[in-house]
Amino acid sequence: MGLESCSVVVNPSRTPHLVRRLLGLLERHGAGRVVVTRDREHFIREIEDFAAGPFRNLIVWGGDGSAHEAQNALVKSGCSGKNVGFLRGGSGNGIQDSYEVPFPIARQVAAFAESAVMDYRIAVDLLAIDDGSGGAPVYGQLCGLGFDVRVLERRARHRSRKTGSARPGLANYVRSGLGLVATEPLSDGRTYRLDLERGKFALRGKRTNAEFPFERLSLDADPVMIEMGTRPYYGGLFKVCPDVVCNDGFLDLYLFNFQNKLDVLRNAVSLWNGWHSRINSRFARRSKPLIERFEIKRVSVSSSEPFLWHVDGEVRLCEPRKDGPARLDIGVLPGALSFLVPAGFWRKFHPYDERRDPS
Repeated sequence: MGLESCSVVVNPSRTPHLVRRLLGLLERHGAGRVVVTRDREHFIREIEDFAAGPFRNLIVWGGDGSAHEAQNALVKSGCSGKNVGFLRGGSGNGIQDSYEVPFPIARQVAAFAESAVMDYRIAVDLLAIDDGSGGAPVYGQLCGLGFDVRVLERRARHRSRKTGSARPGLANYVRSGLGLVATEPLSDGRTYRLDLERGKFALRGKRTNAEFPFERLSLDADPVMIEMGTRPYYGGLFKVCPDVVCNDGFLDLYLFNFQNKLDVLRNAVSLWNGWHSRINSRFARRSKPLIERFEIKRVSVSSSEPFLWHVDGEVRLCEPRKDGPARLDIGVLPGALSFLVPAGFWRKFHPYDERRDPS
């Protein structure tokens, strides 16, 4: 038992046997309400109903796309005093990696049952992104430009013969990335204007750390990739923003300043694992530009031409505004949502709390 306070929303995946097993586990743990959604509209409507309903905890089965939709629906519904947790129901599962959700499905359900009973929750920060389109801000935990967006675009070309949709999974992502490195220029040659507010440049080196605080800082940058986040993992345990703290009230911004393809391939393992200090140590010895990191409250990213960007893996187009260039305005929304998290993750943020599982 333990899930009586939980509403569980299941976004069906390409693995129906796992969904059937999940439903059996939820029944054994006494979940208060379980809904298998039919489509995106039904999924969002169920999230909105939870926000207005009696249950205290929401558990979502789905991948990063489902998590992204759920977060936006909850914030826009003005949800407060409630918690949301995420089971591994997708192919990427970057949000689940970031909050240490276990891998076996039985352990996942048991972990959230314990968390619901013990009230293991953490208020986490979200990015609030305005692309100038005139709509409401988009909320998420990762936003990127450059190489990773080009990989996502290339991945979308590899489609399943059965469904006609992009093939999911880490293998297709890696295949797309290697194909891009092999056949296209590493950089798209675009220069971005970065206007950063209230933060610091924070270099983590192998032997030396350095920091430079500022109120405002403007840069013209042409990195291979720009990534901003309030969570560390992209998906498949790709630690793209390794120094992120999920509730410190800052967003982390990284400029990946690789000069050539050989540098990427030589440092691929370190890059995937977020060992930026190792990469910077090698680059410093060779007088090459480093992976730069900033902790900031807000940033505007602009370009004279339209550009593609992603939020939580969803690719979008930023077009010129009526009063100026194409621009993303990205801020941090501190403590935007309360996440239900596994005990091991929660204890890292509450090392002196005496709370114990009564069992």
